[in-house]
Amino acid sequence: KNNRILFYGVDEESGSSQLNLYEFNSKFQAIKDNDGVVQVKLPGLALIYDFAITDNYAVFVQPMLKVNGMQYMLSKEPGKSVSLEGEPSLLHIVGRAGSKNAGAIKTVEIPYDGTPDANLQFINAYEDEDGTIIFDAIRSDGTKSTGSSTNTQWPWASTMSDFQSMSSRKSLWRYKVHPQKGSISKDCISKDQTYFGVVNSNNSAQKHRYIYAAMGAMGEDVAPPQGIARFDLDSNTQESWFPEAHEFCGEPMYAQRRGDDSEDGGYILSTLFNGKDESSELVVLKANDIKSGPIARVPIGIAVPHGNHGCFASTDDANWTYEQIERRAKLSDKMETRGSMWNEVKSDFSGLGLRFDDMEEYFGEFM
Repeated sequence: KNNRILFYGVDEESGSSQLNLYEFNSKFQAIKDNDGVVQVKLPGLALIYDFAITDNYAVFVQPMLKVNGMQYMLSKEPGKSVSLEGEPSLLHIVGRAGSKNAGAIKTVEIPYDGTPDANLQFINAYEDEDGTIIFDAIRSDGTKSTGSSTNTQWPWASTMSDFQSMSSRKSLWRYKVHPQKGSISKDCISKDQTYFGVVNSNNSAQKHRYIYAAMGAMGEDVAPPQGIARFDLDSNTQESWFPEAHEFCGEPMYAQRRGDDSEDGGYILSTLFNGKDESSELVVLKANDIKSGPIARVPIGIAVPHGNHGCFASTDDANWTYEQIERRAKLSDKMETRGSMWNEVKSDFSGLGLRFDDMEEYFGEFM
C-alpha cells in the first residue's frame, strides 16, 4: 500500500453523518479495490478535524457537540451554531478500501480527563503485532491563555499577548487503542508547546521511533513555533535547537539522505522567518543531531508567512512546470472554497466539493 493518498469528506444528514473515505494511487486515480471509497455512518453532527491511517485502517476522532438548529437556520454559520460538550470524544476505526474489513467501523470512547480530545493533530499511526493501534498526536487543551481576538488578517499577531489570546496550549500525546477490548489509554509525551509533528515518511503508517516538531521557546507556556525538536520515543528523551529571538521556524520536513535508509539518517528542512527584516530562509539540520543547529541556511529571497505547511518530495515527480503548479493552486483554492460550503452536497466527490470535470481540468495529464 505504498504511494497512496487518502481524503475524507462528511455529508451531514438528519440526525447522523456519512463519512466518505477516498483512496487514490500515485497518479491520483481511485484504487481498484472497492472503487477506492468506503462509506460509514457516524452519529449526530460529525465535525472531523484530522485523521491518521495504518496498513488496514483509518482513524478518526469525533468530538461531542451541542447544535443550536435555530441559530444555524438564521445565520448559516457553523461556528456560531455548535459548541463543544464536556464529554468523551468518539474514536472511529474504519477499514480502508482493499483491506479485509473494508467499510467496517469500530467505535470506542476516549477516556475523558477534563479536556475533550476535539482537534487532535495526528502525526503517525501504526498497528502493533498484537493488533493494538498506536498513534501519536498533538493535543490542544481547548483554552486560550488570555482574552480573545478577532483579527484574521496577516500578520494576525504582532505581540506575545496577541498570540496567546488566539492560541491554546498544545502538548504531545501517545494513544493506544485496543479494538478487541474496546479500550483506549493515553499518555503525555511532552507538555512543552508543540506544533507540526512529523516522522520520516518511510515510516508513515509504520512503527516509528522519532518525532520531529516545531516548538515554542517558553516551555509549557503558549508561544509561537520557533525552534525544532526531536523526540526519541524509545529513550523518552528530546533535544532541540532554537534560533535568535527574532527568528521563527515553521513546519519541519524530513528529507531522506541518499544511501541512508535509517530512520534518522536524513535531514530536517524548515523555513525560518526573520521578524526584523521580514525575510525567510530555508534551514537544514541533521535529523540525528538537532541540537547542533543548521548545517546550511539558504536565503529564499521572499518572506514566507510564518506557519505555512510544506512537504519534501525526493523524486523528479515534484519538478513541476509553472503551468502545473498554477493548475494545482487553482484546485487548492477551489477545495478551500468548497470546504466552507459545508452544507452543499455534490453527487460524486461530495465530501471534497469537487466534480469529475474539476479533476479532469486540474489533473488531466494524470487521468
